[in-house]
Amino acid sequence: MDGSPSAPDVTPESPELTEGRSRPTGTARELDALRARAYGPEADIEADPVAMARLIELEAAHLSAVAATRAAVGAAPTAASSADPTTAPAPPRIFHRRLWAVAGAVVLLGVAVATAWNLAPYPDATLQKIDAEADSDIIRVLSAQGRGPDAATLRQFEPYHGVGVWSVENSAGKVCFVVWDLAASGRFSIKCAPPGREVALTLSVVSEGDDFGRWLPDGSSVDFRFGEDTVDVFVRPPED
Repeated sequence: MDGSPSAPDVTPESPELTEGRSRPTGTARELDALRARAYGPEADIEADPVAMARLIELEAAHLSAVAATRAAVGAAPTAASSADPTTAPAPPRIFHRRLWAVAGAVVLLGVAVATAWNLAPYPDATLQKIDAEADSDIIRVLSAQGRGPDAATLRQFEPYHGVGVWSVENSAGKVCFVVWDLAASGRFSIKCAPPGREVALTLSVVSEGDDFGRWLPDGSSVDFRFGEDTVDVFVRPPED
């Protein structure tokens, strides 16, 4: 003993325990950020359905955790439960209204996407490119019409029920799309448009006319929609 005061016998607290109390978890920080976007003065979460869905998920988990904590504390034999720092105050009523509004918006968005998907038209056939004939009659017909086709740009697609389908660039820089019913009626239809633009040609079924579409009800129509590398075919039933 030299008379100098001895150092207090204090064991340093574990850094892990200290950090666990002072730093919020990543989920807690995420929930705080989403709450600010939903209920703060510059709320913008309604335009972000992914963030809204995440907020609903985290709020539900948080409320479940609070309810479990309150149940556990309520079952304890001591009165110290009222000071439990893990027990959060009850959310205000406006919180519940906004949470239900967010949930409703997410549900409506899902219904709208599903409805749009179900209503989107699907082609009855998709025609792929095939090798074009070098001496195609299409070039001769278009040349006779004065359309100035460039034979080097001719593309031919798979036929549909005997209807031939082609595209070719003309001297004006446009792409001309052609359908020609070589198997039955001899119908010929053409439309030219700037490159990259979708063009549709329609052949209607008339029972008292020619033999086109004899496998379809009278009044039906067949739409040929030209894209970049394929042609989609849509068969339309007769209008009421």
